[in-house]
Amino acid sequence: MVMGSFLFGADPISNPSDVLKGIPFTIAIMTVLGAHEAGHYIVAKKHGMHTSLPYFIPFPSLIGTMGAVIKHRGPIPDRKALFDVGVSGPLIGLFVSIVITVIGLLQRPIQITGGEAQIQLALPPLFEFITYFISLNEAAPMHPVAFAGWVGMLLTALNLIPVGQLDGGHVLRAMAGEKASRLSRILPFLLIPLGFYITYFQNRDGFMWVFWGLFLSLFAASGHPKPVNDDVPLDKWRMVIGIIAFVLGLLSITLVPIQVQ
Repeated sequence: MVMGSFLFGADPISNPSDVLKGIPFTIAIMTVLGAHEAGHYIVAKKHGMHTSLPYFIPFPSLIGTMGAVIKHRGPIPDRKALFDVGVSGPLIGLFVSIVITVIGLLQRPIQITGGEAQIQLALPPLFEFITYFISLNEAAPMHPVAFAGWVGMLLTALNLIPVGQLDGGHVLRAMAGEKASRLSRILPFLLIPLGFYITYFQNRDGFMWVFWGLFLSLFAASGHPKPVNDDVPLDKWRMVIGIIAFVLGLLSITLVPIQVQ
């Protein structure tokens, strides 16, 4: 709630009671992250997989957390289970992010940064599509609840990068089998030059992609667990849903999502 109160322009350090002003943002971001992990948990249980309940990782960042995680124990039965568990979190999380975004856009805008630093958020295509129906005052700062929806879209897109044991890695592995490992190994090293290109040729902040490229190279190096039954391919409907999920991921992010000036 402390970080959430800062987003509402409050100062909980000077006035501790101001921490309560962060409740709306805290509820919004916890709902987005919790929905994502709950999707994984429910579907994993449906497939008879052993998994833990979601738990949140506190972290003093702009959103007050590093996200939520669950732990899977034991083998993955087959490609269907791998696909369903992988795709459920992003799709459910994205749906909730859209709902949270709509709720936030219906509120009166509030300054989300304190001090002299100004944060510029690039709106992804999906967010902009919503603003066709609910107008966004670009001259005014975004409401923190809408910001929580924006964060949810960004995290969905990053999770759908088809690398290693990210959600996108699970989905692509279920769709393409062992062939997915090739893209999973190559993609992280394509993100690094992309980040440098954005930084030095477009004069924008591309460090995020350099960081993610280096970080995801560790995921790619660890490989991906093989389902017990890896011989039966996915049905056509799951293949279609997988393609839709990746398209939605692309629509939920921009090349430079955030810049601090």
